[in-house]
Amino acid sequence: MKYALKDYQETAVSDLLVALERAHDQFGSGGEHQSVCLTAPTGAGKTVIATAVVERLFHGDPENGSLPVEGATVLWVTDDPSLNIQTLRKMYSASSLLHAGPQLLTIDGAFDAELLPSNAVTFLNIQKLRRGSIYEQSGTNRRTWSLWETISNTARRRGGRFVVVIDEAHRGTGNGSDRPTIISRIISGDQDQGRTAAPVVWGITATPERFQRAMSAAQKPSRVQRNVPVDVADVRASGLVKDIIVLHNPHGGPAADTALTVEAVRAVRGYESTWATYAAANDEEAPLPILVVQVKANVTAKDVSDLVNSLRDAWNGLRTDNIAHTFGEWAKVTHGHIPLPSGAGVRYIEPHAIQDDDRIRVVLCKEAITTGWDCPRAEVLLSFRAARDATYIAQLLGRMVRTPMARRIDGDETLNTVAVFLPHFDTAQVEAVASAFHDGAQSEDVGASEAVTALVACGRNSSVPDEVWAVAGGLPTYTRPAQRSRSNIIRLRQLAHLLAYNGIDEDAPSQASRVILGAMATRIEAAKDTGDLEEAVRAATTVRMTSTEHDLTTGRTSVREGSAVRLDPRGVDREYRRAARLWPDHIADEYLADKHKDGADLVAGKSELVALIKDPDALAAVELAAGGRVRELDRKYQRRIDGLPAARRAEFDRLREQSADAEVTQVIFPEGAIAARPSEKGSKDPLHLYVQTTDGLYPQVLNGWEREILDTEIADSSLLGWYRNPTSGSRALRIPYANDPRSAVYPDFVFFHRNPGDDSGVSVSIVDPHSTHLADGVDKLHALATYANKHGQLYTRIESVAKGEDGRLRRLNLCRPEVAAAALDVKQTEDIAALFERLGAL
Repeated sequence: MKYALKDYQETAVSDLLVALERAHDQFGSGGEHQSVCLTAPTGAGKTVIATAVVERLFHGDPENGSLPVEGATVLWVTDDPSLNIQTLRKMYSASSLLHAGPQLLTIDGAFDAELLPSNAVTFLNIQKLRRGSIYEQSGTNRRTWSLWETISNTARRRGGRFVVVIDEAHRGTGNGSDRPTIISRIISGDQDQGRTAAPVVWGITATPERFQRAMSAAQKPSRVQRNVPVDVADVRASGLVKDIIVLHNPHGGPAADTALTVEAVRAVRGYESTWATYAAANDEEAPLPILVVQVKANVTAKDVSDLVNSLRDAWNGLRTDNIAHTFGEWAKVTHGHIPLPSGAGVRYIEPHAIQDDDRIRVVLCKEAITTGWDCPRAEVLLSFRAARDATYIAQLLGRMVRTPMARRIDGDETLNTVAVFLPHFDTAQVEAVASAFHDGAQSEDVGASEAVTALVACGRNSSVPDEVWAVAGGLPTYTRPAQRSRSNIIRLRQLAHLLAYNGIDEDAPSQASRVILGAMATRIEAAKDTGDLEEAVRAATTVRMTSTEHDLTTGRTSVREGSAVRLDPRGVDREYRRAARLWPDHIADEYLADKHKDGADLVAGKSELVALIKDPDALAAVELAAGGRVRELDRKYQRRIDGLPAARRAEFDRLREQSADAEVTQVIFPEGAIAARPSEKGSKDPLHLYVQTTDGLYPQVLNGWEREILDTEIADSSLLGWYRNPTSGSRALRIPYANDPRSAVYPDFVFFHRNPGDDSGVSVSIVDPHSTHLADGVDKLHALATYANKHGQLYTRIESVAKGEDGRLRRLNLCRPEVAAAALDVKQTEDIAALFERLGAL
């Protein structure tokens, strides 16, 4: 792949490969037909996941030593030619191994073959298999083989190595039209026509129920089903989709259409300006945001003309050429040009071409544009649909949530949002759309983002002293470990490459090699010193002969142990090649080249490496050395890494996230704005690190305990500033559980006070309300105590706060060693309250 997969994507790829391997084996051994379903919400990168799976099917995976599947054949089926084109382009742009033509090809009029090509993805839209199509014909001057025959022959000859992919499977396996009939015939074959059923079917969808029902209903043949789900929470945490969709609606009459057109233009121009500022500060190319306008169903030529005039009036410099439409038909002309009274016109553009056409700033559409369409530049939606068409709006929003940089923007949270204007909705109807996102996050319609009806931008509080920001920037937080961690050897190589590429340490790659090869050499030398190496080499390169005798007169058979035969150089080389694949990143070959530069004793070197690789503890020892070097380099250069532009810093962050352990890093406080959610039931408070420019206050909603804690701190005249800690993202202070580092406590508050008697000193305190009765209470308490033991010197207080039996709040300051030790001794939830009563201060 041309870029690193997100943690959840890597997990999905591995799980899919295991599921496909089992499907292949079970079909081969017992003839049971199989189905596998990848279930992932919109924005998860289903095509990227599929591309990585296909790469490894065709080329193997050098990281874990898996071999390619010989003769693997993939038929990619959709009901939309445009979706096939988009998928092929995505695969080509994402893969470093798959090439358009030989391995990514679309069936066209020139295709006529007995079998589908192996080690290739062949794209087919089902329209080619409708009755009367030339692709149904065979044995004529026009075609030798029909597509039905080609598919059936491939299924018969390739068996479990033949995989039929049903993209957007929730659509293709429904009921009630010719479409599902064709796909069901591809899946199940046709005994009357002598067509073989697909051995393995792989569905890709956000809503698996329909696909799974279709697989269950297929009696001829029945199928073993396997599901590979992607958690919506992991997609939200990845930064691949926008965090928040902000829904706006007016409280006015007919003038709302024009008023919100102006507001939508202002919003898209605002994104453009913010992106430009961010990109200039981080040495990146700024994306050009797009305004998507969803017109009413029966739009007329006058409607389009009036809309274009309104857009051009509101948007200084907008040309007609900057506006395009995706209507399937206009004036009975497919993909027709829309003429305007001025003599100009609104041109048609294919949906998959929108993202890469820099001329386009406004797109007019009717419903959901097209299945699978995505355009990361589309950041504002103005919909003139009525409230009864909420489904169409939700479908379109699901297509607009991808982030332009394929990552969350830490510098300004407003760039992690999508703005939606709904002039024909009232407040209750807007709330209903927002609820759909909360209640149905895994549906194909709504994706993984969160919808809200109010959001404000809060910038850095200019009244907070510089020394507070300096202290805040050094607060330690922890990464969330990967579900499926990467090899430390590979992480060290990549970290060393990034350090060299960014001019931080040009010797890092050679030093990384010395660490890895040195750890291997140390293991071999230690085995030599104990005499274990010679015995291990002998065992690894010796074949023991046996002989079997059969007495024809008695009918008895006996087996006798024979002599041991050492492998010849060719045999050693074959054994070495097989073993070397088991270690990552070709390090066995590198060791061999480094230690045997002159070629002398090459057979002995290969034999030693075979013995080393077969040692079950050897790889762990090398991984341990590599992991130690990763942490050493990260600590050494953390400040220089944090000073890099955002895009380059994000590459280092991805490496940290690939660790099997929670690794320490620093909280990133955005230079730009953060997003806050005002509420009629909430409050606005002073001295927060980020505030609204209008009133210098921070809007939030607090419960009773939180309100009492904050009021107490704000009343202290030494308070310089405070921070409401979020529960995700790089600006969150994350403290992992000791027994499950993928789970964590996110303390509610961080307070910054002036040190008594020191005008330049700043003391920092963490305060976290901590209910004593909750199931994870012990885990949270242990996490805070462990954090205090490691980092307590940076804080005046790390307080866990709970309410006592008398109704008053009690505080455990875990910076005190005796309190932290007592907290770590707590084993049961029932004991937490007693600890607060015994040691908690009022």
